[in-house]
Amino acid sequence: MTMTDPIADMLTRIRNANMVSKPYVDIPFSNFKMKILDVLKEEKYIKDYELIENNSRKYIRVHLLYFGKNKAITEIKRISAPGRRIYVSKDKIPIIKNNYGIAVLTTSKGVMSSKKAKEVGIGGELLFYIW
Repeated sequence: MTMTDPIADMLTRIRNANMVSKPYVDIPFSNFKMKILDVLKEEKYIKDYELIENNSRKYIRVHLLYFGKNKAITEIKRISAPGRRIYVSKDKIPIIKNNYGIAVLTTSKGVMSSKKAKEVGIGGELLFYIW
């Protein structure tokens, strides 16, 4: 069975594992998901990730980040979906939780955080908020 929204599935897996304080979570592989995880790692929402091959299927193992008993990820909210695409210009990039969180965007220059998109001066499709 095919997934209609693999990004929402990835975010839900991360959210659920984070809620029960799992050290890591396995996600089906895609290059786009790895680019999103690069942004999350750069912004210090995850510790790291690695590529795992199991019975000729590829998975990404995401190592979640905790500060003692505090979780690095408080909430993840999906914005743009396959049935409803949300685009923002460089002037309309939202400020998330008074700059405690970020938005992740896909732009013509790749996947990047809202902070980096503001620096570069580019808008794009708003994928999700994380804080």
